[in-house]
Amino acid sequence: MPCRHRFYDLLIPDREIEYLFVGTFNPEWNYNNAQQADYFYGRVRNNFWCILPKVFGDESLKYEELIFKLDYINQNRIGITDIVRNVINANEENIIDRNNLTTGFSDIVLNQYNLEFNTPNILELIDKNKSTLKGVFLTRSTLNGINQIANEWDKIVFHCNKYSINTDRLLTPSRGGCLSKVEIWRNKILNNN
Repeated sequence: MPCRHRFYDLLIPDREIEYLFVGTFNPEWNYNNAQQADYFYGRVRNNFWCILPKVFGDESLKYEELIFKLDYINQNRIGITDIVRNVINANEENIIDRNNLTTGFSDIVLNQYNLEFNTPNILELIDKNKSTLKGVFLTRSTLNGINQIANEWDKIVFHCNKYSINTDRLLTPSRGGCLSKVEIWRNKILNNN
């Protein structure tokens, strides 16, 4: 059975947005005693919910309940999505596939799979919000070794360029401290508008 995205039905925000943050993939499979995310970027080791609010001058939401995170992104017209919708040729019964997709959550392993991309939906979302969208940001600064994802990101950047929408790649929120990344993110997100 393929491995769908954990938030497959939530991959496209259904409201007007000004900022869109794009990640890669969160598997729906639960293995290896991994702490499962309650929402995008919801694992404890991920600092997205610390960094993002601080970029906009607000307090960290890292340890807050999901309802507060959802309220924050709704009020601030922020959308969150991922590029990969489904790992088509993964098999949950295959221990290698389970380990590849549920241990360490490395994007590099995705390159060896047949992936269903969310890119067409992201492009549609950009079209729908072209008059309000200030920026689209990939929460990963390097794309080395993940050619499929790099190609999809290039499509998103090309599409945004048609509307003069700012795009950039941000330092990953999943490694390192929150405070050290806030200013870097802020410069890329707010100083290009």
